[in-house]
Amino acid sequence: MEQRNKNKNALIGGLLAIVFVMAVGYAAFATQLNINGTANITSNWDVHIQNVEATNTVGTATSKSITPDFANLPEGTKTLTASFETDLVAPGDAITYTVTVKNGGTLDAKLSDIVFNFTTTETNAIEYSYSGIAENDTLAAGADKSFTVTVKYKESITSQPAEADKTNGLTMTLTYVQNTTEAAE
Repeated sequence: MEQRNKNKNALIGGLLAIVFVMAVGYAAFATQLNINGTANITSNWDVHIQNVEATNTVGTATSKSITPDFANLPEGTKTLTASFETDLVAPGDAITYTVTVKNGGTLDAKLSDIVFNFTTTETNAIEYSYSGIAENDTLAAGADKSFTVTVKYKESITSQPAEADKTNGLTMTLTYVQNTTEAAE
């Protein structure tokens, strides 16, 4: 019988030890963890057209103006809109402009929209095209990208348009947004 009491006492002692270990474990995990700190955002958004330059002329076409004058912009002035005014004399005349966009910020940017609007009367005699850029293109922080815009007097025109229709103004507006593709991956 004495052996039985010893076994009971050992069993009770073991159970008490297990309950004690569980109580200590529960207390350790039930402790509230407080984390205090400060977060600072140091990112910078700075996407803008850096330069527009007439780089190729076909026929007797001339570039009348590029607005704004990117070479003489006041300090701190930045834009994603540029206007081109061309003088086209004969079918086949064309001017190609090279546009450089700069991401001077610390965040990658994505081109969400590119819009062209005629600033003078739209005519069937003149067309425009662009290459080297497309919606959803990414512009990395610190990088720049050049692309071209061509304004052309259609070669298929067989009758002389009115004088006002030979001078053409075109405005281009780029819309960039923060590139969130990498953050979602």
